[in-house]
Amino acid sequence: MDEEKKSRKSISKVLIFIFIAFVVVIISARYVTDEEFREYVNTNILKKEVSESTLNTIELDADDNPSVYAYDKYITVFSKNKLIEYTSNGNIDAELDVNISVPLVSTNGKYMAIAEKNGNSLYLVSGTSILWNTEIEGNISNIKVNKNGYVSIVIKNTTYKSVVAFFDLSGTELFRTYISTSYVVCTDISPNNKYLAIGEVDYSGTIIKSTVKILSVENAQKNPDNSFIYTYESENDAIITNLNYQTNDFVVCMFNNYIQKVTTNSNERLYDIISDDVFIDINLTDSVAIVDKQSSGLFSYEYEINIINSSNKSTNLYILDSDLPKTINVSGNNIALNLGNEVQIVGKNGWLLKKYVSSKQITGLVIGDSIAGILYKNKIEIIDI
Repeated sequence: MDEEKKSRKSISKVLIFIFIAFVVVIISARYVTDEEFREYVNTNILKKEVSESTLNTIELDADDNPSVYAYDKYITVFSKNKLIEYTSNGNIDAELDVNISVPLVSTNGKYMAIAEKNGNSLYLVSGTSILWNTEIEGNISNIKVNKNGYVSIVIKNTTYKSVVAFFDLSGTELFRTYISTSYVVCTDISPNNKYLAIGEVDYSGTIIKSTVKILSVENAQKNPDNSFIYTYESENDAIITNLNYQTNDFVVCMFNNYIQKVTTNSNERLYDIISDDVFIDINLTDSVAIVDKQSSGLFSYEYEINIINSSNKSTNLYILDSDLPKTINVSGNNIALNLGNEVQIVGKNGWLLKKYVSSKQITGLVIGDSIAGILYKNKIEIIDI
């Protein structure tokens, strides 16, 4: 008799499990396919939709011409040589003195590098502290920081067309690379600090050529003349615009007409840019985000985001039920779209993370790995992601 009861209980548990699994599958399927149901769940159950009346705010003085950034868990406001860091509740966590007029900024994880654009001041900030600062001989035209706080800068107006300087977390300059035949447009540092990718453009000939050079940091410190371990030469008239190391093994390289993946000994085409692509960003942790338009009728279009994984080329899709986005901002695994009176924040998996609705026109948008700021002339609305 006991065995019979145990058997019935076991069967009951299996049936309950099957029923729950069936319900989950049905709800999931409806969430994916039924837009009205998905909107209801996002708003009323998952609380993905927020509005200006429900968020913490930061007051701005437009007369101070503030520059706003997001990194780590902070919204930062730079104005009058002062960098003010706000937490998600809108409170000031730090006020840092930064002797810069026109900021040039790169953020990555918990680090923020800030330099004087076309000047010589350079700072590295983390948390509520300035880790180090220095003065550079020459004019800084580009800056990049990796997730470990290593910094590369591009210097112009020297006897060379470009100079690239490389700093470790302590602010020690480990080496410089001198480029005499072309202009350096962008750089990036691998997550393990072992490689530096340098994107150059040569305008001297009848045909424009770009190159991406992979430099060994170890070799550069020992023998600078023998530091480049791989060079990728672009197609004719291709102009390099951005670089992003997504793993220790490869850097994603964006040109004006295609995207290439480059390793220390090979290269591979990742994507060919077409006329229907309206926004492209390669700065996700492991993917490329492409906003393109699709015809939906005579003289009408709908827009979608294709999120292409750079390692295996698998694609996630997010359909935008809106007009053309005004801007797209990317940080970590987050894609933020400014749609005028609305902001949608989408994960790299193609799922909506947050939706912000406003009664007024949105001026701008900043996003970090876990925080976003909706910009107006006189305030910032803070979104926790």
